[in-house]
Amino acid sequence: MNRFEETARPVIFGNGDIDFPYWGKGSSVLLATSNNYYWLTASHVITAMGGSAQTLRIFPSENSKISLPFNEQYTVKTEISEDEEHKDIFALRINIDEFDEFGDAQLVAQDIKNGSLPAEKLTVDEELWVIGYPAESNSIDYERNQFQNTRSVIRAKYKGSSVSDHCHMAKIESSIFLASYDGLSGHPIQHKSTSIIRRISRAQNNPLV
Repeated sequence: MNRFEETARPVIFGNGDIDFPYWGKGSSVLLATSNNYYWLTASHVITAMGGSAQTLRIFPSENSKISLPFNEQYTVKTEISEDEEHKDIFALRINIDEFDEFGDAQLVAQDIKNGSLPAEKLTVDEELWVIGYPAESNSIDYERNQFQNTRSVIRAKYKGSSVSDHCHMAKIESSIFLASYDGLSGHPIQHKSTSIIRRISRAQNNPLV
């Protein structure tokens, strides 16, 4: 199961403040095609925290000290869809050349072509996984000047389509208790068919370079 977990990243912002540089709330996912890697979340995750593409600090793993570099931003154009839910997408393309040169951790991403499944193809009671970073699990270590996130993996069962357009239902079946689902926005629901792609930077292969 932990291969799915690795594609989930907490949404963190940095402002260069010496006393406390980081803040944030929300979840996101790393995606990949045969040519490019992307970071994706919900647009409202960015706006609700007063963040921007420039202040994002997305780390490829829990142990990474170097945030991912980006070189292109994507949103859904109004003329493509008027639906507010469809437009609630915020994506950045990872600068893979820069990552290859300076990256200090594996880049683990969900394979878009082989790992995506439309909800319409699910059958009732199929197992699903809700993965993300609940706001109530965030903590601040003032002594170490660190913003800490704890990832949750929550089991669910698919329960069919909703009465609302393009919405679907799932029933949580997990021993993990959360007071709310605040902070889980931004990461897609996972299915067992999800496949991943791993990339190791040149800097990792040649640690002395």
